[in-house]
Amino acid sequence: MIFIKNAKRYFKKCVEIKLNCLKKREGEHDVLERVVEQVLSKVDIVDVVSMYVPLKKVGVNFRALCPFHQERTPSFYVSPAKQIFHCFGCGVGGNAIHFVMRIENLTFTEALKVLAGKAKIDVDFSQTQSSKDKVLAKQKEELISLHNDCLEYFQRQLYLRENMDAARYVLKRGIRKETAKQFGLGFCPEDNNLYEMLSRKYSKEIIDKSGIFIERNGKNYCRFEGRLIFPIFDTMNRVIGFGGRIIEDSQAPKYMNSPDTLIFSKSKVLYGLNIAKSSKEKDFVIVEGYMDVISLHQEGIDNVVGVLGTALTQDHSFLLRRYKNEVVLCLDSDQAGRNATFRSADILYQNGLIVKVMELENAKDPDEYIKKFGKDAFLLKKQNAMFAIDFKVKQLSSNYDLSKSDQKFRFVREYFEKILMPITNEVERQEYIRKLSQLTQIDEEAILKEFTKNENIKLKRLESIQHFKQVQQKSNLTEEERIKKNDIDLLSIYVEWANKSESIRNAVAEDDFCTEDIKMLFSSIKNLINEGMELTYSMLLTFVNDEKILSELTSFSSKGFETEEAAKRAIEELKTNNNRMLWLKREMLEAQKRGDTEKVLELQMLIRKIKDRKEGI
Repeated sequence: MIFIKNAKRYFKKCVEIKLNCLKKREGEHDVLERVVEQVLSKVDIVDVVSMYVPLKKVGVNFRALCPFHQERTPSFYVSPAKQIFHCFGCGVGGNAIHFVMRIENLTFTEALKVLAGKAKIDVDFSQTQSSKDKVLAKQKEELISLHNDCLEYFQRQLYLRENMDAARYVLKRGIRKETAKQFGLGFCPEDNNLYEMLSRKYSKEIIDKSGIFIERNGKNYCRFEGRLIFPIFDTMNRVIGFGGRIIEDSQAPKYMNSPDTLIFSKSKVLYGLNIAKSSKEKDFVIVEGYMDVISLHQEGIDNVVGVLGTALTQDHSFLLRRYKNEVVLCLDSDQAGRNATFRSADILYQNGLIVKVMELENAKDPDEYIKKFGKDAFLLKKQNAMFAIDFKVKQLSSNYDLSKSDQKFRFVREYFEKILMPITNEVERQEYIRKLSQLTQIDEEAILKEFTKNENIKLKRLESIQHFKQVQQKSNLTEEERIKKNDIDLLSIYVEWANKSESIRNAVAEDDFCTEDIKMLFSSIKNLINEGMELTYSMLLTFVNDEKILSELTSFSSKGFETEEAAKRAIEELKTNNNRMLWLKREMLEAQKRGDTEKVLELQMLIRKIKDRKEGI
């Protein structure tokens, strides 16, 4: 068992680790350590990652498209044996806690709390927070409180006599009073004392962090002045941001959203989800604007959510998958809306959702459509929504005259790229190869053969690019970085095998490491292992906060060694890379430049000892 001293130990520069020797006082346990150990022993990283990303078993590991960067070829791996993940595309890695921290944008303690909840571990987390986490948690609490105060202010303003223009605009848009209250609509007048009012309760730092104000000529102005306010809620019904719609003709942008803050990121939030998540419908309807969401909800269609002036993202798909597995895209009917439908459908589909597409004729958006034709017409359109891939096929084929050979061949190439390539299910792919055959009158076998050839070529090209990037990255390493990387690789093998092999445990010593941070880390781990503790790889990673080291550790460990002999050979290769010698020679040159004769002699003796040891003297 690992225990963490109350005054946590941080390694200089690159490694921050909370490992220390066992506490001697009987019965005393560090709360954070105990929770981490319990959580990591009870949660399975495969189950955790599967909540967000559809995984496919490949040998002993699982593979997926990386949720942290856009890619066409899966390079994200999860190891159930070691309880770690690593992406060979963007380099991120870690254990279940790191995954939840990154994908949910949480602090360490917040992620631990989420996983403890899944593992049904009841803990008072106020005792587990680091000083950094406590500061962030306090700032977030204050920002939530500040946004709530702003919401109350905006709501009062909407119903004041002097702001009748705003109330008239709400009526003009067909929003009933009960709907306006349900969605918390408000108004921000141009002349207001909001900043001064907040200053009596909150520090300037917190007010600035809210993103609600813009400073001009030494004065702070609310960025939403003169706008109808749409409060943005998280799934816990806390207001975390605002959207503002101009109510008078102006050169200013029609809509404006809060900037990203500690509590708000528009790429991770869906408008109306706080209400729609409780819908009994089996799916979500995804629309573009605030008014689309409000108008549909007002007519009793309660499963509607909206994107906030941004493209639909992978984070949005993770958010949707928490509640339902099916979505219906109902974006604007113009060309931009059709393009957004194509992009959004791919993202949602690749992240494991069943995706359908609604087409609305004679209206530019869902708000206009339901006002023109009513709820029943809208629901009929929804009922007749087509699967996203069928929609893409329809749109794509409409761009070509398939009676002409040259256009037919161009269509086939585009069909390969936009229809077949994104499909991961072989049965589905076979079905859409059959449809392509019907559309073009080309034999299925010929299509399959050509597609397989094209897919292999593209896959090899992508792999070559990735390999080139990796080679370039390695070749661009400085001597110091290369030494540090080898030290991390050596540490990785040691942690993986030390509890399983006495000869490997004895084969690695502190002098084999050149980098002080890694040497200190090795020393702490070795002491704990000598005490008889089984240090799992996943547990070790919890206490490494440097992302570069996490990446190196998970990358190296993802490859692993099947046999003890292979691990021993790798250790010997790393130890004989003359890293220690190179490091000492560099130190000696620096000492010579400084004129430090005593240091030069000391280093020369160390170099001689290493040479003697290697030569068997």
